[in-house]
Amino acid sequence: MKLKEDVILQGLRPEMLIAVIVSNDVYAKYGEELVITSVVDSKHSATSLHYSGCAIDLRTRFFEFDEVSLVAADIRGRLTEDFDVIVESDHIHIEYQPIYK
Repeated sequence: MKLKEDVILQGLRPEMLIAVIVSNDVYAKYGEELVITSVVDSKHSATSLHYSGCAIDLRTRFFEFDEVSLVAADIRGRLTEDFDVIVESDHIHIEYQPIYK
């Protein structure tokens, strides 16, 4: 696993570590090294969960177009419904948004 050079981890919610571990395993399964490109850093929308430490972005440029959806689905299938896994144009976005019952 690698972190993009300017990634800031300070403030990452502990729950997100599960998403990182799962993502690392899935990327390894597909023969690629996990690269986290954003946590609480970078520019995001004003309401983004990145700023509260509840979101991460993962590099996808080394996957084929159709493979990104498979990787995201694999990650999604290993996490609980408290996590959203979203394929963006140039990365996979994972956020922790618990559903309280």
